[in-house]
Amino acid sequence: MPGKVLIIDDIATNRITFKVRLAAACYQVAQAATASEGLTLARQMRPDLILCPANLPDMDAAGLARTLRADHVLGETPLIVVTADHDPATRLAMLEAGADDILLKPLCEDLLRARLRSLLRHRQSEEAEQLRDGAQQALGLAETHVGFDTPGRVLLVAETADIALKWKSLLAQSMPDRLTAVGISDAMRRIDRNDAPDAIGLALPANAPEAGLALLTELAAHPTTREAGVIVALATSRPRLAAEALDRGAADVLGDGALSREMALRLRRQIQRKRRIEALRRSMRAGLRAAVTDPLTGLHNRRYAMPRLARMAEEADRTGRDCAVMVVDIDHFKTVNDTYGHAAGDAILSRTGHILRAAMGEDALVARLGGEEFLIAMPDTGPDRAQMAAHSLCRLIAGTLFDLPGQSHPIRITVSIGVALTLDPAAHDGAALQGDRPGPVAILDRADRALYAAKAYGRNRVTFCKRQPAA
Repeated sequence: MPGKVLIIDDIATNRITFKVRLAAACYQVAQAATASEGLTLARQMRPDLILCPANLPDMDAAGLARTLRADHVLGETPLIVVTADHDPATRLAMLEAGADDILLKPLCEDLLRARLRSLLRHRQSEEAEQLRDGAQQALGLAETHVGFDTPGRVLLVAETADIALKWKSLLAQSMPDRLTAVGISDAMRRIDRNDAPDAIGLALPANAPEAGLALLTELAAHPTTREAGVIVALATSRPRLAAEALDRGAADVLGDGALSREMALRLRRQIQRKRRIEALRRSMRAGLRAAVTDPLTGLHNRRYAMPRLARMAEEADRTGRDCAVMVVDIDHFKTVNDTYGHAAGDAILSRTGHILRAAMGEDALVARLGGEEFLIAMPDTGPDRAQMAAHSLCRLIAGTLFDLPGQSHPIRITVSIGVALTLDPAAHDGAALQGDRPGPVAILDRADRALYAAKAYGRNRVTFCKRQPAA
């Protein structure tokens, strides 16, 4: 996990000390003496994280945080501020400006390293989602839009339910979100898969933190809560306990004396982070669907159809139950386009696609191969049933009136259908070994040959490839 860390500090001995500490943990370290120098260097090296003191010669940490968050290149770069100022209000001001965390001097080596690991873990997770989202945008698919205005769901966990309720009343003054308060012993039982929390606040008991740490481990692993950021609150300043909480999956750790507004701010950040990742994933799923969907008809396209057809053929071979493959082609489609225009052609393609999809069962594959050709694959379908289905489709299309844009009268069209069966022994020409069946391209080629025969015999008809159904 070690990455690139930029240290900005005007005191050379501080920079050297940090560099030695981080290099020992295998981090790549760069140094700058001022905020402006650091920003210039950061744009060149793209650090995974920036460390700085509360004040620099040309800018304080709050100013640096605001500058980073406004930068389109560096806006997501984590910033840790190291300070000797224990004032909660000062700490809150730096966090509100955009700092990710404030570490207090004297620094605990374990806590520093745990905090770096935690921030880098979250950053890499988000970068992976953004990379996938960027790939779909490069393909011309929709960009992600994320809204954070609606209230989130926050689970507050303390040693007892009464303590959690008091915590809830404090946070409710500065959070618009739906807060649920529970005791540690009831936390996992109260988690509802259909109402998963967006963020979790976990107060570790001062005298027995082990129960809270055990719960933290469960929350990080449970499918309902593992995407929710957990903010751990400590009753006393215990750096090594804080480090352990971070390594067990906590997103943030608050020490004693932290304001309730700081907890609210950190919880809201975790809500936003979770929603951002969820939006990226939704966008990616939508992009994947778009990549395998024909935009005109809403059917699957050839990219999806060929691997699916291969799986259906393999299943037919494995079970010995045939799969019927049909290629459906609209007759005289070029004439329709030339006579009525491409908008009319698109309307016919779209309507035909909907008719074919509605006529087939849920287990059938229906796809547009391109142009005016459609593919239908019916699992567990022998020659008799395939012939009935194909003739039924021919009659259905021929009996449909197609409305055309800009035309006052609807028209009728017909289709020709070529059919092949995946388990047709004639397709092997006697040369294949047992279990060696043709792939999807070969199956489609046989259905295509049958289609050409249907066209040659006068269109608006069904033709089988080689093997004929039983009389």
